[in-house]
Amino acid sequence: MDLIKQFILANAASFWWSVVAFFVFVVVIYRFGVTAIVAAVDAREERIRKQIEEAEAANAAARQMQAELERKIRATEDQVSTMMSKMRLEAEQARDGLLEKGRGEVEAMRLRALQDIEAARHGAIVQLRQEVADIATEVAGKIIGEKLGDARQGELVAQAIDAYEAAARR
Repeated sequence: MDLIKQFILANAASFWWSVVAFFVFVVVIYRFGVTAIVAAVDAREERIRKQIEEAEAANAAARQMQAELERKIRATEDQVSTMMSKMRLEAEQARDGLLEKGRGEVEAMRLRALQDIEAARHGAIVQLRQEVADIATEVAGKIIGEKLGDARQGELVAQAIDAYEAAARR
């Protein structure tokens, strides 16, 4: 034990200086190192917290923008649907108008054709009557010969045409 006592006494000053140096080292490390590390960790934690808050705000803004865009899309779809319905209705009305106009034009053409046919029939009847009158006059002239004058023949033809027209009207 003597040796241990001698060793302790010989190294006691160095031991205490080592203990003091260790405590000074711990205090310096704690004072400068730990506080700097804690401050760096706190700063990093604050920065991460701010980034999380910004991300949450950006996420909320993105959700709000998405909702707004969806609302605008629905409104636009409704507008397009309304416009398509309106255009479909206008197209149907235009088609119906064109069909009605076409029917009116066809009816007008039919009436003009009927009038043309009636005019042609009337003209044919007049021409036929004239031809009949000419033939009757010629035949009567041959039969009667020179006995009747031209004036008397004209009167007889006019009476025959009037009688024919009166019979045709009935």
